[in-house]
Amino acid sequence: MHEDPDNTRVLREMPPRHLNWYTRLVVLFGDYTMQAGWFLLAFGSVFFWSTSIRSEAARWLEQQGTDWQRQPGVVLKADSVNVWEKGHHVWKYEYSFALAGKEYRGVSYSPEKKFDPQQIVYIHYDPANPDINYIIGLRRSPYPAYINLLLIIPLLGLLIVLLPLRQRLRFLHILRVGDFTRGRLISKSPTGKSIREGSRVMPQHKYLFQFEHDGVTYTASCTTHRGYLVEDEEAEIILYDHFKPQNNIVYDAVPNVPEIDLAGRMAPPPASKAWTVFLPVFTVTFNLFFFVKSLLDWLL
Repeated sequence: MHEDPDNTRVLREMPPRHLNWYTRLVVLFGDYTMQAGWFLLAFGSVFFWSTSIRSEAARWLEQQGTDWQRQPGVVLKADSVNVWEKGHHVWKYEYSFALAGKEYRGVSYSPEKKFDPQQIVYIHYDPANPDINYIIGLRRSPYPAYINLLLIIPLLGLLIVLLPLRQRLRFLHILRVGDFTRGRLISKSPTGKSIREGSRVMPQHKYLFQFEHDGVTYTASCTTHRGYLVEDEEAEIILYDHFKPQNNIVYDAVPNVPEIDLAGRMAPPPASKAWTVFLPVFTVTFNLFFFVKSLLDWLL
């Protein structure tokens, strides 16, 4: 991919360089570790808005401090729903009760069948808003409180996404403002870690390169399992901050780094890299949509 024995690749585009949004997103989110984090975050977001926010824990939290009152009612309908708990269908009960000459209705759930239609039950209701009610001993949600333990999935995904984000932002900064030079490999040492790519297990190494700026020698380091990308040239491309040369990157070690074209400019990533932005865009859009929808429902 980066074969260049004569060091003909030269970044002639002067900083600050313009990186379009597509290039930025691919560099930010394109490596496989972050994609795994976005996958967990996307899956967990769907779970949160479809299940967790409707679980018994959410109902319990939103009704703390309610002065529940008791009233007899009658079961109108009893049906199982497509939710399983401990090997049993969850049952849904529709019921009604009268209060001050007005009929109110509600829905409650249990993991096993408890009542039949026309059976008398006792209702807890909120005197400030009797539309908020449930059958005593049952719950208001088809999902139990402990299902929220699965929120560990999106939290883990968020952690995987956020941990390398600072480094990825640094990559973008140096790609924009970094001066071009080349560095000579001075050491290569194993990290003791390996990365699996398909059926291949590739050992990870740390590389140190040396370059000069204003007569001072600096080092640039990278850790990668793709050694062929940083060992294929006599001297590797280094980009560094002109005012702080110790802030630098080994160009070919940056995942999804833009190719340098024949004109010496950073070429936008190919369309085949579009998959790298799908999960981030989907996750952010999905959560923003349901957050705004929930906010509007609450306000209205």
